[in-house]
Amino acid sequence: MQHHNMSDAELIQEVISRVSAFDIRSSRGSYPEPNVQIKIKRAAILLPVTVKDGEVLILLTKRSKHLRSHPSTVSFPGGMRDETDSSDIDAALREAEEEIGLPPSAVKVLGILTLGVTLPANIVYPVVGIIPNDFVPKCNPSEVEYAFYMPLKTFVEEGKVIRKPGIFRGKKVHYSELHYTHDKQTDRIFGFTCNYCIFLAAIIFGSLVAQYEGETFISANEIAGRLKQYFQFITSPVGAKL
Repeated sequence: MQHHNMSDAELIQEVISRVSAFDIRSSRGSYPEPNVQIKIKRAAILLPVTVKDGEVLILLTKRSKHLRSHPSTVSFPGGMRDETDSSDIDAALREAEEEIGLPPSAVKVLGILTLGVTLPANIVYPVVGIIPNDFVPKCNPSEVEYAFYMPLKTFVEEGKVIRKPGIFRGKKVHYSELHYTHDKQTDRIFGFTCNYCIFLAAIIFGSLVAQYEGETFISANEIAGRLKQYFQFITSPVGAKL
């Protein structure tokens, strides 16, 4: 996407158009329930995107070091779905409000991306939403140490993402991570968060990305296909036991 001559309003329309093409919801707003053969919990996250001065930014959080799960890691706002949540979108918006003080009414939901999985056994519904570009996070210190904006395009710029080969549950995988310096500190963005930032950047910028060194470059559609395959493997009885 060439956007240096676009106004912020035009760029927002482009983001809406591109993300909606990857929305798993149907025109009626429903979406297929995943065919999962293991006991699994349900979580939802918000990928908060904004546009400022011709640049697409993503808002990320640094989790509190006191949390039981994934302390001190960079993540999206989000968490487990509660019985009080009427939908996965509601769960993502509720968690974002609890963690960073983002009012649900300030979020324009664009879609739900290909479902993800986090360990040990959570289905994750990735909700993409546009937020006001003047939103200042008010972090809940029991959950979030701080929040920061960064250019989403960083995730598809050459040489920014480090890829390391590994083995996960008997399969060859490549772990992606990116180091980002802001406010005189450097954060390591890796795992699920890094993968979905890459996916969203590939969608919005139409970029081709190599998921590991020496690989041919692939499109956002092919990334979505890989995420589906990974999801099916991890939630299968075989994948879950490895």
